[in-house]
Amino acid sequence: MKIIIGLIILYVIYRALKGSSKTKKPTQSNEVTLRVEVSGPGSYRGSYDRSDKPSGPPADWYPLNSKVSVKGYDIPGGLIYVGTNLSDYDGYQNDACLINPKLPIKPAEPWEAGDEMGYWPYYGHIPAKCRGAYLKWLAGGRVEPEAYIGYVFLFFYGLERRLIVDGTNGSVSSQERSEIINEVQRLLKIYGRNRSFRGYANNLLAMEWALFQNDKPTPSYIDFDDRYCTEPFQLVLAKNVAAGNSIPADMALNWFRLNPNVNLKTPARRCAKEFRNLFARRYFQKFGDGIIVKPNKTRLRIDYRAASPSIRSDRKLKVPDLPDPFILTGPINRIGTIIDECTQELESYSRFLGRKGSDPKSLAALSLIPKELISQTSGAKIINERLAKICNGGIGFLPVATLYKTIGQEVPPKLLKKDLESLASFVENMGFGIAPDIRYHNMKFSLDGNIAVFPKGHGIDFNPSKEFRTVGTILRLGAMVSQIDQDVAPEEEATLQSLVQDNRELTNIEKESLLAFLHWSMRTPQNAAGLKARLSGVSENQKTAISHILVSVAHADGEIKPEEIKQLEKLYTTLGLNKEQVTGDIHALAAESGPVTVGLKDTDTSFAIPQPARPVGTARGFILNEELIRIRKEETRQVKSVLEDIFAEQEDDEPDSIPEGAMVSNNPLASLDEAHQNLFNHLRSKESWEREAFKATCKSLGLMVDGAMEVLNEWAFENANAPLIDDGEPIYVDVSLAKEIVDVQQ
Repeated sequence: MKIIIGLIILYVIYRALKGSSKTKKPTQSNEVTLRVEVSGPGSYRGSYDRSDKPSGPPADWYPLNSKVSVKGYDIPGGLIYVGTNLSDYDGYQNDACLINPKLPIKPAEPWEAGDEMGYWPYYGHIPAKCRGAYLKWLAGGRVEPEAYIGYVFLFFYGLERRLIVDGTNGSVSSQERSEIINEVQRLLKIYGRNRSFRGYANNLLAMEWALFQNDKPTPSYIDFDDRYCTEPFQLVLAKNVAAGNSIPADMALNWFRLNPNVNLKTPARRCAKEFRNLFARRYFQKFGDGIIVKPNKTRLRIDYRAASPSIRSDRKLKVPDLPDPFILTGPINRIGTIIDECTQELESYSRFLGRKGSDPKSLAALSLIPKELISQTSGAKIINERLAKICNGGIGFLPVATLYKTIGQEVPPKLLKKDLESLASFVENMGFGIAPDIRYHNMKFSLDGNIAVFPKGHGIDFNPSKEFRTVGTILRLGAMVSQIDQDVAPEEEATLQSLVQDNRELTNIEKESLLAFLHWSMRTPQNAAGLKARLSGVSENQKTAISHILVSVAHADGEIKPEEIKQLEKLYTTLGLNKEQVTGDIHALAAESGPVTVGLKDTDTSFAIPQPARPVGTARGFILNEELIRIRKEETRQVKSVLEDIFAEQEDDEPDSIPEGAMVSNNPLASLDEAHQNLFNHLRSKESWEREAFKATCKSLGLMVDGAMEVLNEWAFENANAPLIDDGEPIYVDVSLAKEIVDVQQ
């Protein structure tokens, strides 16, 4: 009974409260406004009213090749939604793609009024003039190349909805999906130059495969290099790992480049083709067919990154039950090691390509490409065959102009140091070496002169020893002496060859290089200009040692003629030596090595001591005995500190180019105003920037995006001859270049 009474009391209280609610006067209008203030892909920035909630019959989807008329525009080709009711994901407004025929329009061309649309346009919210321009673009067959990209996106939103929303609900046939894919590919051919559209379009193509055809091989039109395709790529990687397959090089590279926690540096992006090829080679060298990743326990979930603001950015999609290896860090670190190596090898080539007016086909550019990349091209193989024919297994000797023609390059108007280095490096990449090589022989060749080419070359890691440089200088001195009478004797060249071949301190590569250098030196007039000044600080003992080396070469053919003595005296004078010392040096040499026919100036005296015995069947020539070699070694030790410098080439009269990192003032930042300095300091903190974040930073500093990029890139060119910012989606900043510029002043 008590329970019944209690229930009655509660009911009375309820009725009283309800009556009070009915009689209460409202304090505000029954119309409630819901404001939306969010931004980013998948969201609309603006406001709308709940009273605008879609109503009426559902909108129609017009398939391919169907026609519809809207506001006087006959639209062929279909693939659009038309009507008044097509709710977006929250149901409070129509989908951005919906063409509402009740909305007013104003006539306009497809390239007009685009900047009035906003970043994520809704057909129902854009100005009437924009709707008119959009309808005219549709009526024209969606082919106008100069159409504003926002109109292309409005149409693309409808394709997205049809595949991602209707398709996942089972409302789209495989034939219709194929038609939509073909349309997206067609649009890419016309509007793919726009980075943002290209990314979203590539992502839709990849996601269609991931959702509906993942049991088939990935189609060739899918570009997994694109960051927009990260989610579909995760499915590819997961299937590969689940099957126990090794990760091939191209998949490993995409795994790294699509990982949100890492970024490829400038050389990998600027030299994309060369970087990919080099990475594939290095990856195979280290991992063979590829690394094998053990399936992890975390299950795969992928989202669709929509261009349309009417499709939820966190929309979860149904995919096969697979592990999610994409989140693993261990494999990324292993791949990253190779990435770093390849990046460093392409740094010089990348920096060259970043310079204004650089030609990627020039000798200067080709000489910077890693040998293993360029040597495998068809053009390189042809050049290699030509050089092999010139050398014929030995040392080739040809005009410099002919060598340039052989490698398919124009002869430069003037040979600067950079030209000499580029030629030597390029020929080295072909598997050959040149002499003289400015990097190792301290000698230049002239445009109208000749050059020696020899097989194998110096190799990538060639690091010449002091002995190499000392012997090289002796060879040049010897060539000078042998050319005194303008009749180079074979015995004299053989003597100098012996100095190379019998030297146990030289490596085989060093010997091949020096023999080629000797071959060139003996056949090219040697110039002693400038040597006297360079020898002015040399001690008397060192000068004496040099003079002994000269005389020992002069008597290599068994005799020293009077005219040779005369020329030796001139050479002694040129080298800053006492010409009266020639006679004494000849006597000293005769005492060391035995009798030799010598004609002395101003005297009829001559003395003849027979040549050392020669083995039967050997050619006549000078034979160095061990004692003479020992004496010469002792003397060369005295001049090692001198010989390497006396033939060093002078610097070019004009600079080769603006040195990397060269500054035009002590403080490079001083040439920027405060706003651009602040932007530079902000950007150098990381390499990758989303365009919206970059735009927001520029706005906070009172700068326009495009103008700020131009100013900073021009500034970087002035200070380091390379661009700082790489425009795209995302935007990349060359952090290493930024550090290089500001560090130079410190």
